[in-house]
Amino acid sequence: MGVGPGNVNRIRSQSVAEPIPAHVRTCDAQLHRVLERVAFSRYLNPTNGPEAHKTFLVGGIARFEYLPFPDVEEVLAELEHALPDGDHPAATLVRKSVESVIVLVLALRDRTAEAFDRLNALSDWYPTPTELTAPVADKQLFDRDLPVVTANELQQALQKALDERGLTDWTIELDRVMAARVLVDSAKRLLRLHPDARFHSRDLRRLVVHEIDVHAIRGVNGADQALRCFETGLPGSLLTEEGLAILAEELAGVSTPGVLSRQREVLRAVDHARTAGLDEVYRALTRSVGSSTAWGIALRIKRGLADPYAPGVYAKDTVYLRGRIRVRAWLDAGGDIRDLYVGKVGIEDPVAEWRAQGWVKDRPVPALWSALSRPGSADSSTGTPP
Repeated sequence: MGVGPGNVNRIRSQSVAEPIPAHVRTCDAQLHRVLERVAFSRYLNPTNGPEAHKTFLVGGIARFEYLPFPDVEEVLAELEHALPDGDHPAATLVRKSVESVIVLVLALRDRTAEAFDRLNALSDWYPTPTELTAPVADKQLFDRDLPVVTANELQQALQKALDERGLTDWTIELDRVMAARVLVDSAKRLLRLHPDARFHSRDLRRLVVHEIDVHAIRGVNGADQALRCFETGLPGSLLTEEGLAILAEELAGVSTPGVLSRQREVLRAVDHARTAGLDEVYRALTRSVGSSTAWGIALRIKRGLADPYAPGVYAKDTVYLRGRIRVRAWLDAGGDIRDLYVGKVGIEDPVAEWRAQGWVKDRPVPALWSALSRPGSADSSTGTPP
């Protein structure tokens, strides 16, 4: 959680180190308690996805059903109380983190296109015209046939990877109320796995790299910093988070063929869905990715909304390709991979300044990044930027 507009990341710390005020730490801790307790994704994803799909395929109206958010007003009140006062840079950072979660909760409460538009705009999730037309290197839209593995087999592989990395306080749960196949919740130190999802043998390694060596490790490293929001995600950090995960897959040689091409179609679908309903978006997608993938994309970008047939979109899925483009450019320009592993930070965050202030300290970087010959130099195995 804790995503906000891209320009929030440009917050600069003061030149002279100052301790973080006690009330700011209190507000940061209160935000963390909310994130530990509330599983927002359970209110975002439809509980009747498979049934809605069947209805849609036979020409019926696919209405999405959601779990009720019974204590939403109490959660909003808690978040309002977690807004710190003052102009200390840490107060500004925590305040923006809290505000971004408030906007998410309001979207889940109201389920209107307007509420989700505010969330998308605040989070910098809408693709730019340049990003919508940017070429990508891979052309294969569909993966080759690979042996299928069960969710239980994947759970065992992920648990083994957690144990090998010393993350013994993390747990893995099976959860059907998910649009994604796997979800990492750093505040709860939890991986969620969809028990009915289809996985391939490549996923046994790919998801370790993506979910653990990026998402989980960045969260664990952030827990060691002065503010807990480094563990759950600074404002605007999600673009970096997912872009880094895509690049990590490439560096490890476990990327799914055609993933960038599919993500380009996601960008176009998100842009289309701002003014179109589920059926129109689905029909357009079937011409480029086929019916099965088209439904998966349409479901993900229309989830959360009360009426998926009306214009409106949940634009979060644009962060994968857009983040990959931006993080790769940042590394090629000399960005230090160590800065991205102090916690869940973004490429525009002033990590060096925060390090000098004593807000953050360097933490371990997974061994897969040792292929970078020097800080910020991208190994050729990551391929050319799109």
